Amino acid sequence: MEAAGLALTIVATVNLCLKYGNIFVDICATFRDAESQINERILRVRSYWKRTSLQLDFLKQIWQSLDEEHQTIQSEILDMLVNKLKAAISKLSKLEKPKNRSLQDQGTQVKRWKFVFVKESLDKVIQDLAQWQELFDPSWFLIMRVADPVIDKELTRHRLGKHECEASIKINASIFRNAARDEPLQMQSIFLPQNGLKDAQIRAIPHSSAKYVQRACSDKWLIVDNIPYDVGADISLVKKDIRILAKKLSCGDPYRFGILHCQGVVEVAKDSDRGTLSFGLVFNIPQEFCYKPETLRSFLGSRMNHTLTERIVLAKRVARSISYIHTLGFVHKNVRPETILGFINQDSRLGLFSLVGFEKLRMADGRTLQRGDLAWGKNLYRHPGRQGLKPEEIYTMQHDIYSLGVCLLEIGIWNSFISYTQSDTVSTPNGALGLHLGGPEFSTPLLMKDHLVALAKSKLPELTGEIYGEVVVNCLTCLDKDNPDFGDESEFQDSDGVLVGVKYIEKVLLKLNSILV
Repeated sequence: MEAAGLALTIVATVNLCLKYGNIFVDICATFRDAESQINERILRVRSYWKRTSLQLDFLKQIWQSLDEEHQTIQSEILDMLVNKLKAAISKLSKLEKPKNRSLQDQGTQVKRWKFVFVKESLDKVIQDLAQWQELFDPSWFLIMRVADPVIDKELTRHRLGKHECEASIKINASIFRNAARDEPLQMQSIFLPQNGLKDAQIRAIPHSSAKYVQRACSDKWLIVDNIPYDVGADISLVKKDIRILAKKLSCGDPYRFGILHCQGVVEVAKDSDRGTLSFGLVFNIPQEFCYKPETLRSFLGSRMNHTLTERIVLAKRVARSISYIHTLGFVHKNVRPETILGFINQDSRLGLFSLVGFEKLRMADGRTLQRGDLAWGKNLYRHPGRQGLKPEEIYTMQHDIYSLGVCLLEIGIWNSFISYTQSDTVSTPNGALGLHLGGPEFSTPLLMKDHLVALAKSKLPELTGEIYGEVVVNCLTCLDKDNPDFGDESEFQDSDGVLVGVKYIEKVLLKLNSILV
């Protein structure tokens, strides 16, 4: 479709969304005097719709700033919202009765037996809106990477807004846009006092470089993720890179992004002769998750059964977190079950999962601080071009996508590829991998990749369905020259780094979202 035609189409689609959304909110309002439980649900619907309508209005204003691929994916996601709203209107309209004008109460008169159906309908709508928002947000925040003054103008125009909700959305978008810069602007130092962890209670998290920490005289627990660096590195460049990374992660949101909020950086280990040996990224933990976190590796190794629905939800969350990492303008380079932390509470078996393990930094001039290694357990999650002491390829988003593919394969099978000794010092291949250490796959990376692809094709269709299996295979082959979605690097040579993110949303996030369980 030509650009002009697409622009007209999106305006019409956004207007339809706004129209149906307002109609639905008006219908909800007619039930407001039914009972308190229904009123609570109506307030949640209004809150969701207020945020969504503001985002839609913003989208209309900056539409011409997006490239055609980005516009197409936005249009597809908005069509989903139109259909959800039309279905919601149809369902609630059947429960609505004409108003009794003789009564002072103007609320719709609903028979008591219908209350349960109104509640169920509202619960379904709230769930649908929340799920749609999760799908819409990655493409929405990807807009913040587009270098166009029109976007800055719209973010600053009426910045305080007429409503608190509007101000909150625009300020959050502005913060995210700043964090997505190559070098975010800083209003205050990101480095915390050096004695911040003095006398702290520190607990190890099995299989993870991160620690579970409670500072002295505090009842609040934190995650401290260590970032080691080479002793011979230029400390000024190291600090600059860590400062940039911490600033980007300071806008983390575990619910929306799958990334914990970074409070700042502390010096963790210090040698009097050689100076600082590592820094610690300090992350806040949502208060409702009161149990010590575990890595995805521990969840996989426990062999506790989880439903297909739970596993698909987990896969979607992990995949979304990769999207936000890249939207913030950097690559993770260490995606594996050991760097995915799970937080649970009394109400959840597979609760909130967030990425940690930001061990490998890229220097300001493009060099990588840490060299490669020969650890087979880490190489299992690295693309063949990124293995060895001196990896051949420069790290790109597609390398993270490959690592995600291996993680999604394990989630789909729901079994760990790696077994650890109790001391965590020795790892061996688990039976689920179907290989023995010392086999040719461990010395020939391309053979290992082929084995993982074959495993995905043979196991996943039966366990998780064909769509999930296709997504995993697409991730594992994303750097193959004949991959129709990611193989042609020339398609992703835009200055903003947006196109590969759009393709990821289309071929990974939307595909996973289409799985119905």
